[in-house]
This record gives sequence, C-alpha cells and structure tokens, in this order.
Amino acid sequence: MMSTRGQSLPRLLRRYSHSEDNNKANSVDDLETGSHGVETAGSIRHLTVSPTGERPRRRGSILIGDTRPAFRWSDYYTSTEELAKLRKPVREYYERMNYLVSRYSFIDRLLDSSIARDLLEDYERFWATNHRSHLHPITEDPMPISPGSLGAHPAMPESESQGTDRTHRHLNETTPLLLSSDDADEMMEISQSSREQDSRRIVMTAVYVNLIANLILLIAKIVVTLMTSSVSVLASLVDAALDFLSTAIVWSTTRLTGRRDKFRFPVGRQRLEPLGVLIFSVVMITSFFQVGILSIQRLADEDDTLVELTVPALIIMASTVAIKGLCWIWCRRINNSNVQALAQDAMTDVVFNTFSIVFPLVGTFANSRYFDPLGGLFLSCYVIGNWAGTASEHIAHLTGAAASPADRSVLLYIVMRFAECIRWIQNLEAYYSGDRLNVEVDIVLDGHTSLHDSHDIGESLQYMLESTVANVDRAFVHLDYAEYNLPTHVDPA
Repeated sequence: MMSTRGQSLPRLLRRYSHSEDNNKANSVDDLETGSHGVETAGSIRHLTVSPTGERPRRRGSILIGDTRPAFRWSDYYTSTEELAKLRKPVREYYERMNYLVSRYSFIDRLLDSSIARDLLEDYERFWATNHRSHLHPITEDPMPISPGSLGAHPAMPESESQGTDRTHRHLNETTPLLLSSDDADEMMEISQSSREQDSRRIVMTAVYVNLIANLILLIAKIVVTLMTSSVSVLASLVDAALDFLSTAIVWSTTRLTGRRDKFRFPVGRQRLEPLGVLIFSVVMITSFFQVGILSIQRLADEDDTLVELTVPALIIMASTVAIKGLCWIWCRRINNSNVQALAQDAMTDVVFNTFSIVFPLVGTFANSRYFDPLGGLFLSCYVIGNWAGTASEHIAHLTGAAASPADRSVLLYIVMRFAECIRWIQNLEAYYSGDRLNVEVDIVLDGHTSLHDSHDIGESLQYMLESTVANVDRAFVHLDYAEYNLPTHVDPA
C-alpha cells in the first residue's frame, strides 16, 4: 500500500509555505494598517487549487470546522513611534510582543485560507485514485450524496494526467498559460530543488571567499609578526591560522550534509553543522588560553624592550580589518549555521586586528611596554568568552534543550486554531535536535471519529507544523480519544 507521505501533500505545502524572514515584514505592515483579518474569497483565490467546475469541497471544511481567530491582533500591536517613547526594558518587552503578534497574525491568515482544507481534499483524492473504492466521508446531515462529490473521485484519464511539457522546445502559441495540477506539482518540485541548490551554492561560495581572504591575511600577518615582537599581533596571527581550520570544518560539514544517504542517515546529517562549530569552539578556546598564558609571562618579564609597529605593518593590519569587515557584512546575511560561524569568526578578526593595532600604538605613545601584553591578554579573554558562549549554545541544542517560550507559543497557537474537532491538547513538547526543533503534540479527538478522519487531521496538522515554523525539523502528532493518558514513552524523563 502506498503511503501519502511524499506524494501530493508535501508538494501542496511547498507551494504555499512561507519562510519567517520573507513574511515578517509583510505581517508587520498588515498589522499596522489593520488589514490582517480573515481573507475574502477574492484575496485567497490564488490559494485555491480546485479545478474549474468542481463543486465546493466539503469534507475539509467539515473536519476543520469554524476556527475563526478569537482576537483581533492588530489591537495589541505597538507602533514604532510608540516604541521610541518607551524606556529600554519596557521597549524590549513590547518588541517581543510585536513579534508574537505578527506570528499569530500570519498563522491566522494561513489557517483562514484554503491550504489546510486542500490538504484534506488531497488525502481524499489520493485515496480514491489509488484504491478505486468508494469512501464514506462525514456529512453534516443524512441527506444522500451524489457519487463522486465527497466519495471516490473518478480517476483522471491517462491522457489528462500526463501534464504539459513546458520546456522551451515545446512551448508555442497554443501552450496554455495556466499550469495544470500535475504541471504545478512538477514545477514546484523543480523550484524546491533549485532553491536547495542555490542555498548550497551560496554556502560554498562563502566558504571559498573566506578561504581566499584567510590565506591572504595569514601571509600578511606572518610578515607583520616577523617585523615586530608584539604579543597582540601574535594573537592575531594565531587567530588567522585557526581561520583555516574553521573554513576546513565548514567546508567538510557542508559537503557531508549535502550528500543524502537515506539508508545510513534517514533524516539527514544536518547535525554535523552545529557539531563542527562546537569542535572549532573548543580549538579556539584552547589556543587562546595559550596566548593568554604567554601574555601573562610577558607582563611578569623584566625585559623593558618597547614594541613598535612600523608604517608597513600598520598598513597591512589596517587592510586586514577592511577585508574581514566586508566578509562579516556579507556572511551575516546568509541563514546557515556554518556561514554564521564564519561571520562570527570574521567579526572576531575585525575586533582582533583593530586592537592589535591600538594596543602597541598606545604603548609606543605612552612609552610603556605593558600595553602590548595587556592587549594580548584582553584579546585572549575576549575570544575565550565569545566562543565559550557559542559552545554552550550548541551543546544545549545538541543535548535537546527546550524551545524558547516564543516558539512554544507559536506552535501551541497553530494547534489550537487548526481544527474545531481537536477537543484537548494533552501535551506539547518542542526541543532542539541540532539547529532545529523536534515537536511532539498530543491531541484529543472525539472517540467516535473514524480512523480515516483522525489520520487525515493528525497528519495534516503535522505537515502544517513542519512548514509554517521555520526552525521545525520534524513534527509528530499523537492522537487520543480521552483527556487522560498514560505516559507516551517507556521512560518519560
């Protein structure tokens, strides 16, 4: 028996899925103008995929029921002008509330559209097409239902299911402008694959650009270190040498995560990315601990030799600041944990190289030898503290830390609003498994709900959770018929 997983449902969700970054601004704009309410038939027409002439879909609407939003979220949104008048702690609170309001408003628009109902109709159509059997769907009244309306849909003739070849060699003036359902699914699969390839290409480009920049800067810093005995410059050289290790780790993890092996790694190897960042964090902390020890030894040394930076050394160090600053500005815009690690490393280089210049110069003008080793010690403490925080965050994510309260609130709101037939929410667990979240939801339906309807509601909710929240990796929806339940696992922890 074929599974509905991997068939039409993922295609439909990809067609309408929205990323958090792309919709955040639109959500805020709608809230400010007060236009976030329930969509009219005209506003959601582009979300409806029913063929022309097909009677209104009833099963999805009946299962989901009347789930209109209980609040007008625009009433709780604080404008930018009002935020500017508030003190910082109060302003930060209302900024967090604005984020939640914008997410709730987006969820309302999503669930008020036809997407969830289309998911349920796709289950019905898939079952009817592949099993050739008449179903007995739920109805609002005992009135007879005409064949083909809510039950088994007649299979599409083979000639109509082939789709349209829309390559440039086959397009002409007779080619239809509107895509058929099969063509749209095929185009969405191609689009999804293209987006994944573009994302991987951007990551690899960032890796190669950083590799070239690090090679140039390493050679330059070796020259500067040979020209002076500055501990601050030595710390900068160590940082530049470790940049190659970070680039190698990012390159390796990106290549490995891009190679899919569904038998050895059924859910992929995305956890290699935070693991690689964690390994690099440990190396950085260990290396700069040694630089800190050297700085303390220089401070305790009785040698009064003053460290001086020549003009060529100053020019080289200033150029490293400019190059790394450009790398940081570019990499920080790429939403990938490996590239974000490169961005953080580039920012560390900017701070490092700046203070590597400042401390020896201050020591030269003040005629004091202590400024240079103090600078090296300061930079070492800065890097150790910075990367210790990064290591702590990734350790928490890899060991299953709970999601933030904001993420839990958004997930809970989706479940609450998804369908009227959900009587209770027994439990909701959201925890990190690498960079992204695993979500477990226990919902209670009426005990008389058929297995057919229960399955479709549960799996549709599962797909909605995975597609509407950007950092959700896997969602698991458990169905129950009673408000009470035994622990769902042998060891509930």
